[in-house]
Amino acid sequence: MLEKIKESIPNVYINSPQDSTPYILNISVMGIRSEILLHSLEQRGVYVSSGSACSSNRPKPSHVLIAMGFPKERVDSSIRISFCPSNTTQEVISACEILKEVAENIRKQITN
Repeated sequence: MLEKIKESIPNVYINSPQDSTPYILNISVMGIRSEILLHSLEQRGVYVSSGSACSSNRPKPSHVLIAMGFPKERVDSSIRISFCPSNTTQEVISACEILKEVAENIRKQITN
């Protein structure tokens, strides 16, 4: 998914370190607040989060991303994508395609 995101979705930052776990990917889709992206993806059947599992009841900016020195806009536009060993390649490709479509649609709405 990391490679597909990099090649197909403009203005996205990869927040996860290169040596992090392969089962969690944190990205920032710049210009789109994480909660808006989260709910738009949910409507399309893609479930992501805007924080760590231990902070699901507290919609606050990620203290980890803040500690990493990322700007507020990048932190506010971050989402966490979790995977499990049973996810298929097709599921990952489909989720990435939906992420691309949703990001494009939200960005169009914001600029209009």
